[in-house]
Amino acid sequence: MDNKEKLLTLINRRIKAVTDLIKMQDADAMIIINQANYRYLTNFTGEEAELILGKDGERILLSDSRFAGQIKAQAPGEMDVIMQHSSDVAQELTKALKKTNYKKVLIEGDVVTASVFENLKKANPDIEFTFSKQLVEKVRNVKDELELSELRKAIEISMESFKQILPMIKPGVTERAVGAKLDYLFKVNGGDGPDFETIIASGVRSAWAHGVASDKKIEEGDMIVIDFGSFYHGYCADITRTVCLGKVDPEMQKIYDIVHEAQRRGIEAAVVGNTGHDVDKAARDYITEQGYCQYFGHGIGHGIGLEIHELCQPDLLFSKERLVNNMVHTVEPGIYLPDKGGVRIEDDILVHDQTPETLSSLPKDELLSL
Repeated sequence: MDNKEKLLTLINRRIKAVTDLIKMQDADAMIIINQANYRYLTNFTGEEAELILGKDGERILLSDSRFAGQIKAQAPGEMDVIMQHSSDVAQELTKALKKTNYKKVLIEGDVVTASVFENLKKANPDIEFTFSKQLVEKVRNVKDELELSELRKAIEISMESFKQILPMIKPGVTERAVGAKLDYLFKVNGGDGPDFETIIASGVRSAWAHGVASDKKIEEGDMIVIDFGSFYHGYCADITRTVCLGKVDPEMQKIYDIVHEAQRRGIEAAVVGNTGHDVDKAARDYITEQGYCQYFGHGIGHGIGLEIHELCQPDLLFSKERLVNNMVHTVEPGIYLPDKGGVRIEDDILVHDQTPETLSSLPKDELLSL
């Protein structure tokens, strides 16, 4: 079996899993607008398209002439491809739907705009349109072998790039310069660029959980939170390491050790049968015991894949979803002391029976002092 046949086999499995859910909703088809979702079901990577997926697996892909060659090269299997002649999404979808006998059609409620939805209903009075909520994402949440391979490569590229920027972190270098070099290295090392805005937060800014790189110059004694990840073939890595430039403040060393142990406990709890809440609790309880609960305000992690935050555990703190094999999510506890500094350690975890696999392997047992 060649690579194209393998890809088609995987896509057909994905289609089967999604159409099973469409049938469970007693619907005839689903309109898919989320780029990650139609990519997952077609392998087409273009940014402007809509996919109509019938309950029996038939696919109608609407795009425009700019992507005709790309669709032909990327998308295997039988699929009706329609080149749109206007930017009116509702109008183009209506033309395609008129060629079907669909009576009940699901549409991604968290993606479609109100105007498109209303115009679809007016133009298709014989079709019942119903919002679906993250239906394809439920299937995407469990990774197949191709996805795991792509994720591993994205993580490998991200880790190698991180190692290469450490020598440039010196007094007087700006956060922005470090971030720009890291983003550049993602591509040099074979990736497709950053999958989110790289966070480089030093000194008191390290207490800002999402302190994206600024013009601040890094100073001696600064704690530096570096949160980064590269795309690879559309898949996202998400890793955080905290380092120190020069001598470490004793309290910052203390909270580093607490965060490190909290993460170890969280990862240990990321096993089949546990919930996202169980993972969060394992880490949060330890931080609470050490007296820093009020300084850990975000959830323990989120799923990753074609999007940087994926379903079922978009925030593990609130997730009642049971973990199953081949889910991939982050575990990222942090402690952030206002006007002083913060620590976060984040790794990408593959759920594997009762032995979670940490896919990102950058050193973390000791606080790295540069």
